[in-house]
This record gives sequence, structure tokens and C-alpha cells, in this order.
Amino acid sequence: MCDTVLTLPAPRARYSEAAHIQAREDHGPDIVENLLCLCPNCHVLFDAGARVLTDDCTIIDTVTGKPHGKIHLHQWHFIDARYIRHHRQRWLGPA
Repeated sequence: MCDTVLTLPAPRARYSEAAHIQAREDHGPDIVENLLCLCPNCHVLFDAGARVLTDDCTIIDTVTGKPHGKIHLHQWHFIDARYIRHHRQRWLGPA
């Protein structure tokens, strides 16, 4: 979401966190189509509803209401839009 790369000393080299789009507590599955690779700060913001995604993966800051560009996806990473909609509706309600 923010393009931050946390570089650490070897052997780790880099750090990121796997964030469930539809939270596990909301019965979100533990599958790649329901995961985002985020820095720790973006993970907290996403889990707390301060950041949501539109169906086309545009990042919305729910505090300001402003868009923050699109999420960067690896060419082989496909996200199921159902999980994006569930996350967004959890924090913003039905559209």
C-alpha cells in the first residue's frame, strides 16, 4: 500500500506481514486470494478500517476520504473481489 520496504540485517533481509482481507474472525479463509503483503503500519491501518480497497484495488483513506493510488499486485497474485467487498462493507457499511 505504501511501497515501504523494511530492510533488515541478514538472514531476514526484508520484512512484511500477511494481512487477511476478510478477517479470520469474520470467517475469512487462509488462502492467497484473501491475503495482502503489507508493512506493519499498513497492516494495522487496514485491519482497523483506516484503509479500504475499492473493487479495482484503489486504496481509500477512510479518515480523509481521499484515494491513495492503487495497490501493487504481483502478476501472479489474484485477489477475490468478494473479500475486498466484505472488508469495505465491514468498515463503511453497504454501498
